[in-house]
Amino acid sequence: MPRKPLVEPTSRLAVWGLRFVLAGMAVMLVAILAARTDRLDGYQAVVGLALGLAIVATGVLLAVIGGIVIWVTGYGGARQATLAVVLGLAVSAYPAALMVIGVRLPALNDVTTDITDPPSFGIAAMARPSNANSVAYPTAFAPVQRRIYPEIRGIDVDLPAESVNEIVNDLVESRRWTVLDQVDYRGPDREGRVEMVTRSLLLGFRDDIVIRIRSVNGRARIDMRSASRYGRQDFGENARRTIAALDEMRVAARRAQRER
Repeated sequence: MPRKPLVEPTSRLAVWGLRFVLAGMAVMLVAILAARTDRLDGYQAVVGLALGLAIVATGVLLAVIGGIVIWVTGYGGARQATLAVVLGLAVSAYPAALMVIGVRLPALNDVTTDITDPPSFGIAAMARPSNANSVAYPTAFAPVQRRIYPEIRGIDVDLPAESVNEIVNDLVESRRWTVLDQVDYRGPDREGRVEMVTRSLLLGFRDDIVIRIRSVNGRARIDMRSASRYGRQDFGENARRTIAALDEMRVAARRAQRER
């Protein structure tokens, strides 16, 4: 009677580690899709992501322990353990990078070029849910923002009102921000303002943006504000957005002044 071939035992820790990682990835995917389709608000989506990451981390831990067992005993399952660790680390890389940024930066979620009289939100304020961040610019942010982002300041230009409106409109079009409300600047007698909203690439979180155009000392001044609807920490996103937009408008203003 032929003898049955020996079957190499497989590490159950490695197998369950991979299952946990895949389950955590599924939870994270559901949270992302639900956030982008507005089934979950910002806080709920973050909780869902955190839960998914916790499951993934558990799976990676199980896989690592399973790998040690495999190394010592010679059991099977090395492929499952390796795959679990690789997938887990890949999924955790972006959140880990955000955590590093969050530790290095202060907790800001609202930046403005005018800290004494920030541009206000109108339509955007009405669009914010009750559990979203306040639309008022926190006064405690002012000294922190001034110290870390001194380049975030208003733009003064010697241009006709029509040219100033064109500079702002070109910026909004190039950035593909969704306009909620717009009033063109008409010189000293009418303040111009554009309210917009943009969404983050991954979760689709909404940030509100407002650009204001006033007449100050006979010149047109462009001010901007960018604020997150959810969360205490924006990981520098609003500042990066504002700095890039201001640089683009400054270049456009200098070009328009040379062409006059």
